[in-house]
Amino acid sequence: MMQLPVAAVPLMMDDEEVAKSVPSTSPTANGGAGSGRGVSDGVAEADAASGDAGGTAIEGGEGAMGEPSTSTLEVEVKAKGSAKEGVKRRYESWPGNETFFCGGACVTGPYYWGIVGTCLLILIPCVVFVVFVAWPLYEDLRDSDSGGGSKEIGAYVLLAVSIALPCLSLSSLFCSGCMDPGIIPRAPAPLGNTDHIARTRHVEVNGHMVLVRYNDTCNFYQPPRAHHCSVLNDCIERFDHYCPWVGTTIGKRNYRFYLIFVFSCTVLCVFTFACSAYLVKIRSDDPDTSVGEAIRGEPGALFMMTYVFIGIWFVGGLSGFHIYLLSRNQTTYENIRYSYDRNSANPYNKGCLANWAEVFCVRVPARNCDFTEVMPEKEENPTAAL
Repeated sequence: MMQLPVAAVPLMMDDEEVAKSVPSTSPTANGGAGSGRGVSDGVAEADAASGDAGGTAIEGGEGAMGEPSTSTLEVEVKAKGSAKEGVKRRYESWPGNETFFCGGACVTGPYYWGIVGTCLLILIPCVVFVVFVAWPLYEDLRDSDSGGGSKEIGAYVLLAVSIALPCLSLSSLFCSGCMDPGIIPRAPAPLGNTDHIARTRHVEVNGHMVLVRYNDTCNFYQPPRAHHCSVLNDCIERFDHYCPWVGTTIGKRNYRFYLIFVFSCTVLCVFTFACSAYLVKIRSDDPDTSVGEAIRGEPGALFMMTYVFIGIWFVGGLSGFHIYLLSRNQTTYENIRYSYDRNSANPYNKGCLANWAEVFCVRVPARNCDFTEVMPEKEENPTAAL
């Protein structure tokens, strides 16, 4: 039950002063042994009256026969109703630049439409590939009489892979772009002058001294490998980089899904290019068809080969770069900022296999902050002005 504030009563008053300040309706208020009862009844009625006038009441207030008064119950019901109407979740007052969906369960960056554009860049060519390349190849292999049924099995595998790879790429894209990357909640602002706070300090990590910095926006020393993202305006655990193609920052919690997205896109590009070239080869095997005629006869295959040839330089190079970083347990930010390989030892390198296992063989860490949490409503004390 909601505890409502009690009307203020001046302190350091004896019974006689209370009796004079509060009117009594009891017939024995001014006489003999009934005087004390008259004062208590008068105080109870005065409190009830002030509760009706000022919107406050004593919880569990009782009438003359020990039953809750009607006015007290009405005030309690109104208070409960207003509390339900004023429900506010944590994400609604979050100071960062994140965009929240599904009541705070999905977290993305301020430019979340980047993930929509990336989705279209994958989905539209994949539809073209399935309709104009994968399906004709499926029919050619299924209808082939040679091979003792092996080509028919290959036809089903080809069609399944043609659908599974885009699904894997899109699902990992949305997982990496719509989850908390490892946001660290801000600490309360320190009171008074902050000039005495050291800007940097050293902490030991795996036997190495690592420099950490004090963040004036988040009011704490950033943990090792954390960095304040200027786009999200929040500190991110194991900050890697901000990716406009995903629409959010890549950090400790979504780095695995980002790698799956990049690697699957690379495999998808190689697969579609190979299938498109194979379809052109099948068409050119006809004695009456030259290679040029086969290419002109399969515009879908020509489009896919051109498209993925351009794309594979981007996603393929990105895959190679992150394979290098993952093998040495570095982030993109650390590789650019600290250059461990040239300037100093990497305190996080555990060996190639252990580094890969650290990303792919552990559970996704829990969120540092539950954005769906209902925040307690701050109530103003109506007796503050009394």
